[in-house]
Amino acid sequence: MGVPEDEARTTVTLVLSVLVSCLGNSFLYGYQIGVVNQPANLIMEFYNKTYYERRGGNWEGMEAYDDYIQDSNITDAKAAIKFGLNKSATSLVGVTNKTLEPKHFGADTSLLLEDWEIKILWSTTVAAFVLFGMIGAFLSAKVADFFGRKKGMLVITPLMFIAAILGGIPLSTKSPECLIASRIFVGLHSGLNITCCPLYLTEISPKKIRGAIGTCHQLAITIGILVSQILGLKELFGTADLWPLLFAFNVLPSLLCLVLLPFFPESPRFLLIKKGEEEEARDALARLRGTDSISDEIEEMRIEARRSVGVKSYTIKELVTTPELRMPVIIACVLQISQQWSGINAVMSYSSAMFEQVSVSKDTIPYIVVATGVINVACTVVAVPLMEKLGRRPLLLYPMVGMLVSFLVMMIFLNLQGKDDLKEHHSAFAVVCIIVMHTYIIGFALGLGPIPFIVVGEIFRQEPRAAAMSLSLAFNWICNFSLMLTFPFLKDGLQEFVYIPFSVVLVLAITFIFFLVPETKNRTFDEIASSIAFGGRAHGESKAYDVNDEAEPMDTSKV
Repeated sequence: MGVPEDEARTTVTLVLSVLVSCLGNSFLYGYQIGVVNQPANLIMEFYNKTYYERRGGNWEGMEAYDDYIQDSNITDAKAAIKFGLNKSATSLVGVTNKTLEPKHFGADTSLLLEDWEIKILWSTTVAAFVLFGMIGAFLSAKVADFFGRKKGMLVITPLMFIAAILGGIPLSTKSPECLIASRIFVGLHSGLNITCCPLYLTEISPKKIRGAIGTCHQLAITIGILVSQILGLKELFGTADLWPLLFAFNVLPSLLCLVLLPFFPESPRFLLIKKGEEEEARDALARLRGTDSISDEIEEMRIEARRSVGVKSYTIKELVTTPELRMPVIIACVLQISQQWSGINAVMSYSSAMFEQVSVSKDTIPYIVVATGVINVACTVVAVPLMEKLGRRPLLLYPMVGMLVSFLVMMIFLNLQGKDDLKEHHSAFAVVCIIVMHTYIIGFALGLGPIPFIVVGEIFRQEPRAAAMSLSLAFNWICNFSLMLTFPFLKDGLQEFVYIPFSVVLVLAITFIFFLVPETKNRTFDEIASSIAFGGRAHGESKAYDVNDEAEPMDTSKV
């Protein structure tokens, strides 16, 4: 006998479906964000070495000369013995200390890459991920609607196997181009997976825990960032010989996803509404809910399916030109823009430089970065139950106010840090800066981190949902790309006031959300879409809109 629908509980199938889909997609996306940060200097040294040797130089001689320069205790005589220098070098021994030149070591500094050349190579490595992420985001709607949510995630997984191979062989092949190609493939996969995975999570979730399950996407991203930070420590793979393993690691989550995900159900909403396969949808939903008492959810899908008869999948152009979708599209894009331009990726990517700015020891920085990742994960875990208890709007608005205050405090104390007459207080100011950086990250992890992905999936009906997710995430990638390109220049130009542009974005986003973004907790997709189709007030009663009575087969308590 089936369990009554309102008494159905979370099932093993649902939990494992969420876990496996997040592991092979959201986790990998987060891992790509963080994986290049810890070994950045090692990779740039590899680029320099490779091009030096391609130009005919002997890198061993260059390393010997560098050791000689760095060692303050070594004399020319000792250097001649230690490095087995040639006769022209030994004739200089004993004249004065540190008189030896690169040529005495068989080195030629003119063959080294210029700083601007290294920056271009490194920028290309970083930008390849973001650029192809944008391409993937634009293609993701077609993948999600053509193959399905689950099959879409499976179809794109081989991209990660190619990326893992290319990322694992740069040292053995002496090819920086392999690493850049690897970042192209992970970028393409990430752009595709962060549409398919949130869609899948949204569509398999029971209404009462839809927000909590949607938050698992962001939780997996933060765990991926943390794992990349830990593996990148010098005690593990953050060494000159082992750093390619950080990029080869992609194969493990991808393989688990490819092997395990086929055993779990496709999105029932996709099967019924997009493909018209009611029996398959019923079977999938029964597996996910652990009960046959699923008539209310099936009826809701039928109503949405009837409304979509004759409606083909939306293109991006149709999405932005359909009047009733204009406000939901604006909300979706503004939330994604706010997420990126609130400054989170700049804070995370340049956290090491920021810690140096407040006089933290270089040896300590990697461990503080890992601690930052731990805080990010812990707060996202807290956001999972809060999502259903407090709702989406409070978790957006209040933490964003905290983020704004954190930036203001940060700017004040960075300015005080630069005043010589307060030198005795600089260590205290540094501690305050580190604390408020972490309060900013806590605020992001509770609100702007997880909620935009959830809300974008909730405010659209089935037909435009994939296209809307694709468009909004394309904005996310574009904003990410523009920020990563411009932040170093903003930092140099504005210095201690670098957080002013992010603070302005936060003020504008808080205002927009307060007036226009609705609460979506415990409401059906149809209710939400109807209530905001033509720009209703965010805090207005949903019954004020002409929601067709047949669209409410379930007990839809208003929040």
